[in-house]
Amino acid sequence: MATFGESSYKLAKEAKRTADLLVSPYNEDLVQNICRETRMLHTKAETILRTMRDDATIDGPDKRTSRLTQLIMHHSAVKHNKRVLFAYHRQRMDKLKELSWDVGRQGEYQRDIKSALGPQEHRFLEEYGDIVASYKKAFLDIDLGGNGGVGLVPPKDLFIEVRVIKDAGEIHTEYGVLNLAKGNQFYVRRTDVETLIKAGYLKHVS
Repeated sequence: MATFGESSYKLAKEAKRTADLLVSPYNEDLVQNICRETRMLHTKAETILRTMRDDATIDGPDKRTSRLTQLIMHHSAVKHNKRVLFAYHRQRMDKLKELSWDVGRQGEYQRDIKSALGPQEHRFLEEYGDIVASYKKAFLDIDLGGNGGVGLVPPKDLFIEVRVIKDAGEIHTEYGVLNLAKGNQFYVRRTDVETLIKAGYLKHVS
């Protein structure tokens, strides 16, 4: 049987490990395990509190101290689980917002993105994408990013060094063909790979 906090520890560790990916697959199993554990802990805490109230006049100091310690332990575990769940979903929500601006709705990575989303994330991505698309329509003469655009942030360097962190096949540039196989490293023109960096296929090596 899993110990208290084991699932939330695994989820937090996974979120940290996958922070640089395009979008990591939604871990439904761990999320549901944490939710079930949190409900169980909350129920046990309520039971302990009810027992303390009912037996307040007959419990000795040692018994009251023991029950209070259990109550605090269960309450702390509930808070910890909730914080991990909030952090995990906040990280994913921020990533989806970033992709809505930087990759766009018609990007070539939409299939990879959507296959990794949880049930509610699909709805969020669609609705937030509608907001972004509606906003961009008012600024058609300005590059706000997405669909190959580089956005409003000016590049610091014309050429940069990048490392491939996810296979992306071959791309043709003005200076030749690049084989973007995982682990390869190139010195390339920033504008040729900007979209791939934002999509999580390449990493800028500083």
